[in-house]
Amino acid sequence: MADSGSYIYAAGRHVGDLGGVRGLRDAPLRVVSRGDLDAIVSTVDLQEFGEAPLRQHLEDLGWLEEVARVHDRVVRAAWTATGAVAPFRLATICTTDEAVRGRLTALYDELTAALDRVAGRSEWTVKAFFAGQPDPAEAGDVTTGTAYLMRRRQQVDRQHQAAVDAQAVADDIHRRLAGSADACRRLPPQDRRLTGYAEPMILNGAYLVDDREPDSFRLTVEELAVSRPGVRLTLDGPWPPYSFTSLESA
Repeated sequence: MADSGSYIYAAGRHVGDLGGVRGLRDAPLRVVSRGDLDAIVSTVDLQEFGEAPLRQHLEDLGWLEEVARVHDRVVRAAWTATGAVAPFRLATICTTDEAVRGRLTALYDELTAALDRVAGRSEWTVKAFFAGQPDPAEAGDVTTGTAYLMRRRQQVDRQHQAAVDAQAVADDIHRRLAGSADACRRLPPQDRRLTGYAEPMILNGAYLVDDREPDSFRLTVEELAVSRPGVRLTLDGPWPPYSFTSLESA
């Protein structure tokens, strides 16, 4: 059995110098080509990245974070060098470089479509956090069971209305941002423990923006922030277009 494999980071066209960036475990990067497509790969030890040990490592958040960080660093270097890359999923590993070429052949149509879609564009992320309206102060103490039930019903009604309002706000923001982007994706909101904000996240959007139009997109975000004082908006980017180059069959 082979003791090493080829870890695939991303694919692009005519990948050039990656600026001295190295791969996992400080391994040198190399390019494996099939036609006009290039895969950026490095050699990994199958004692660590083989199927069985990989299942165990993927449960280790520290290990996973380290691998994800290196994976992203390589993808960013390829994106900077080529202007358009299709990142592969984390821990996509082939046994040989010839198997990598086979993967490029099998995914050729998906990869070329993805590269065409994101050429000259970058991903920007916008997250919205909804403060809402504070509950009005309740006057007086609850002295009867009926009063308690009425108050509880009012609280539930207010919570429901707040959720409806938050959804409407998120839909409107997303619609406005989508109009300033070439493509968009709405991702699941993140938990407060990950965001660092007390307010709930109501929108986690990814937007594919023409590299000639980032200022126009920023202006749209700024206008939305001003017009929605009860909403906190954060803008990050530009990023490699992860959300718009997913390879489902990979």
